[in-house]
Amino acid sequence: MEHHLLVTLSILWASQVNGGSMHTQIVGGREATPNSHPYIASLQLRGRHFCGGSLIAPQFLMTAAHCMENTASNLVTVVLGAHSLRANEATKQRFRVNQVFENGFNPLTLQNDIVILKLDRPVSLNGKVQVVSLPSANEDVPAGTQCVTAGWGRLSTEGQIPDRLQELNVTVTRQNLCRPNNICTGVFMQQAGICFGDSGGPLVCNGVIQGITSFIIRSCGNGVTPDFFSRVSLFRRFIDDAINS
Repeated sequence: MEHHLLVTLSILWASQVNGGSMHTQIVGGREATPNSHPYIASLQLRGRHFCGGSLIAPQFLMTAAHCMENTASNLVTVVLGAHSLRANEATKQRFRVNQVFENGFNPLTLQNDIVILKLDRPVSLNGKVQVVSLPSANEDVPAGTQCVTAGWGRLSTEGQIPDRLQELNVTVTRQNLCRPNNICTGVFMQQAGICFGDSGGPLVCNGVIQGITSFIIRSCGNGVTPDFFSRVSLFRRFIDDAINS
């Protein structure tokens, strides 16, 4: 599912970025401590993970808009409190999607790659499932800021989906390829970065979710081009309106 989606996006972007291809699991990361990212969710179809998401209010989840493109929301299961995708963990909570709030996502330019999902009921907040802090409107994230991203995406471009949550420390970078609506990160000179299945997941800097995993150029964790995240601070009004609706 997630491979087909990201290959489609790579075709759309190839003409804009030096003929590159785009793909967006964590490459070159490490297994996270169980439930150390208590806000992260696995979006699943028929029990199979296809994207990530982040809990931003007791009944609202934030993810990438491209994750929900051509996907029937009534078929999506949201799993919170997970570490292993396969294990029957007592910490897991499962939800259906009751409503999708869209914000004008453009699949050709990848602008506004964000949606808010209203769950069918509020989650049970505890030590394993928590809401993540949102940034202030238009808050900047300077180059050099240290952040962490996490997900169940592929371990390499053609690799497998991991069973257990992976995480990766990354650094915010300013490159010519990076647009104002994106936050770009890198782990340069190393084979590390986001990959297929990480889409929609969090980029957290100093305890605040600043980005939503959106896309990459060329191959996963290539050590040359940055990874791209939707800049959450640009969407505070949209997010607040959805939650307060």
